[in-house]
Amino acid sequence: MKSEYNTKLDKNLEAFIQLRIEGKSFDEIAKELKTTKQTLIDWNKKELVKNGIAEGKAFKINAIVKTYQFDLDSRIKTYLELSQKISGELLNRDLSNVSTDVLLKMSITNDTRLSELLKKSIQIGENPMCFNYDKNDGFFNLKFDE
Repeated sequence: MKSEYNTKLDKNLEAFIQLRIEGKSFDEIAKELKTTKQTLIDWNKKELVKNGIAEGKAFKINAIVKTYQFDLDSRIKTYLELSQKISGELLNRDLSNVSTDVLLKMSITNDTRLSELLKKSIQIGENPMCFNYDKNDGFFNLKFDE
């Protein structure tokens, strides 16, 4: 009988930890687990439970950060590919029938986007990298206004 009790208690503790990680209140959890709020408060004071909740929340935050990082990497790659296409198009054109102003504006806009993204510290593989740009635009060697 005692092992049955411990198993049910263990399941309830696991459920409690998971629901706290999800951000549920004591009142919501008490209703869901059919227990009292005071029981939940007592469980919450246990070191093992506190650690479980903290680790779960940290894991959840890490997952969000990794998702954002993949999105950031994807945007950087897209902007780099676009920058290469614009540069290639500028080099291939004879400029007699092409609006150079439009292509130059696109290039500068794209380079500005890239420089803003690359100012952030990013992780590629196991090596964190931080890119710092000076006041040159990095492509045309034009000086930005001071």
